[in-house]
Amino acid sequence: MINFAKLCAYIDIIICFLYSDICYYEIMNIKFGEYLSNIENIIESKSKYQKVMLLYDDNISNLEITEIYDFIKEKCIFNKLNIIEDKDKLNEVFNGYRTIIFYCSINSLFNLDFDKSEFINIYLPIENAILPYYLDNSYKIKKNNNDYLILKNKFVDISLIFSTFFNKFYNYLKNLIYVQNYDNDLNFNFNELSSMNSIDLINSIERDFEFIDIQVIKQCQIEYQYLPIVDYLIITAFSLVIKSIHNHTLSMVDIYKSVKEDYALMDKFYAMTNNEWFANIINLNFNCINTLCEKCREAILDRLSICEEFNESIVIKIINKIKDYFKYSQGIFAYLYLYNIFGL
Repeated sequence: MINFAKLCAYIDIIICFLYSDICYYEIMNIKFGEYLSNIENIIESKSKYQKVMLLYDDNISNLEITEIYDFIKEKCIFNKLNIIEDKDKLNEVFNGYRTIIFYCSINSLFNLDFDKSEFINIYLPIENAILPYYLDNSYKIKKNNNDYLILKNKFVDISLIFSTFFNKFYNYLKNLIYVQNYDNDLNFNFNELSSMNSIDLINSIERDFEFIDIQVIKQCQIEYQYLPIVDYLIITAFSLVIKSIHNHTLSMVDIYKSVKEDYALMDKFYAMTNNEWFANIINLNFNCINTLCEKCREAILDRLSICEEFNESIVIKIINKIKDYFKYSQGIFAYLYLYNIFGL
């Protein structure tokens, strides 16, 4: 006789395996408490007597480095490199190292472009940030769970909330324009700010979800703490473009003045100018696109008050940096420059 309960359980397991990219599962091993004992336990279980590299920056003192070394020196072959000062030596990590310990700022982490998937990675945050540790080099959630995030204290990554809101809209718009495959049932609610809720939010995100704003701040060398204002500036720019297309009030950038003798850029912008597919898609789906854009913008704006204050000079610097990024972008961001949202 067939045991239908067991059969259903097996089917559930098979379905979850086949569609693992959209199933909820833990993609980062979270450890709470002080760093040293946690590092020791991970080395003991995952890379005992193997090569371990500590990558650090100038935020870390010699005393802190020595403490880590003294705690694990009997369990592994230890080496260390300063991410900035020893930049030319970073290829050493591919010389048989099993585990890498990252003890640095987010900005220093952004300087490390090598593929980390073949290592056991131990992250020791020194800021209230967790999102960048979850992302691979394509700015999507990592698909392996060989990484460890050790949190001394429970904190909330405020920028994670803003980034998730913005990228929900960005991924929707990108999929609508390029693949005509999209989900317009977007939720911009996140009321209870807590450390565990932040982690749960990341674990629930689909694996093809792109955090494009992280690429923006990395390429523009904007500090992670300013991510909320970057998200607000870009979503506001999209709002202006969407309404301008619908109302036929677009203002094009002066291409000759902008690109000068960069003929590749000139060809790109003239091709975009003569191709109406972007504007046509916006017009055909205006009500839905505009509604979701405004919901996203309002969700971000309503929460900006929980962030530290941004003075005018910082905002202007950020605008100039992202404007230049848009200029050389190949995706939908290029339209924000073409339509002269931030001025020449």
